[in-house]
Amino acid sequence: MKHTEHNAFRSEAIDTINRIYKDNRNLTQLRWFLDTALSRFDNNSLNAVQPQVIVIGDDIPAEILYTVCDNPFYVVGGSLGTAHWADELTPRDTDPFSRSSLGWLINPEFDITENALIVTAVSSDSRRKMISLLKNAGRNIEALDVPPTNMSPNAVSYYTEQLVMLAEKIAKHTGKRFTGGNLKRAVKRIAGARSSRQIFNMTVSSAERFITDEAVILVNQCMYFADSLDEWSMHVSLLSKELESLCGRYAYAPHNKPKVLILGSPVVFPNYKVPQLIASAGMRVSAIADSLSLEASLAVPKARGFVSADSMPTKIAQNHLKMISSGARISNDGLFSYFMHLVKEHNLDGIVCHILKGQIEYDFELPRIEKAAEKAGIPVFRLETDYQYQDMEQLRIRMEAFGEMLTQRKIVQSKKRRTA
Repeated sequence: MKHTEHNAFRSEAIDTINRIYKDNRNLTQLRWFLDTALSRFDNNSLNAVQPQVIVIGDDIPAEILYTVCDNPFYVVGGSLGTAHWADELTPRDTDPFSRSSLGWLINPEFDITENALIVTAVSSDSRRKMISLLKNAGRNIEALDVPPTNMSPNAVSYYTEQLVMLAEKIAKHTGKRFTGGNLKRAVKRIAGARSSRQIFNMTVSSAERFITDEAVILVNQCMYFADSLDEWSMHVSLLSKELESLCGRYAYAPHNKPKVLILGSPVVFPNYKVPQLIASAGMRVSAIADSLSLEASLAVPKARGFVSADSMPTKIAQNHLKMISSGARISNDGLFSYFMHLVKEHNLDGIVCHILKGQIEYDFELPRIEKAAEKAGIPVFRLETDYQYQDMEQLRIRMEAFGEMLTQRKIVQSKKRRTA
């Protein structure tokens, strides 16, 4: 699967794809995910695709989107090439995620917005600016307002109304009605996809010798890149079975590398600087607690007992307001509780807090996270970067020092256990 290309937009994706393929060449079921991700960076494919609905970010409940659209097209940043395209369109302090997302939608190479309704949540100042820029550029865009507080009755009621209004606007564009039956089917469809994802991640925990961190992250993120969510679920199940088969055929001693949690700004394909640095420093990514992984893990209550669309949106609103992360909120309790859940679930040795320059909302939660991590005896490493690669060596030196410190801690703790 060796690819060569001079296009700067495509070359970053090819570099990441080639690295993942080289390190996981024995996994035949992984190739579908590599091809799926790479197709997002193929100009011919992007010029041919005509999505009905484009979703910026991951902070609109997927159940609502899939009720009124069969296959929403997600734009979740990650590309240095598209960020460069948007440099002249955005203020200098705009974060890389927002610049990259805008570049996906306004650029000189392809136009995926021609017949699309663009939807997004007003979840940060950068997102608000992006909405204004897209409207001024003549794009068809609708925004979901996010309440500043989490679970008050007024917030739930307001957010439910916002979700219903957005669903009806999307339905008018797609022609797929917002009904109780369609909503139940969407809830079931999303629950099935999340179940496949959960099984895969549980399988990885016992098959980590057979798959790299970058490959695991890519498989999870292809939920947002695939043309069909159902097809993604099927291939995730096939890959899980392949990993289970490898575990059954080959016995191996578990590695003793330090296990770390990534939190903060989303790590999005093809910009896998952070997991690449973690691997080069002799550590493994045990879990990720960013908004993308949080949204993908949310479990909406079963549709059983609901007979119309009237009750389900309220349940979905309550669930998401309780958990999702947003810069518009005074306190991101949902993300913090998800972080604490992962700390308890995984035997972590360290935490890497990834901050994209300009995404200061992720720094707001850091003092509370550092305090909780200190209480749990887990060191925290804050890493601020962008989508450029010029700082890789400087970051590598710092990450290796962090990895060495965690390794020494593990050795000391192991000796204490043996002598106890």
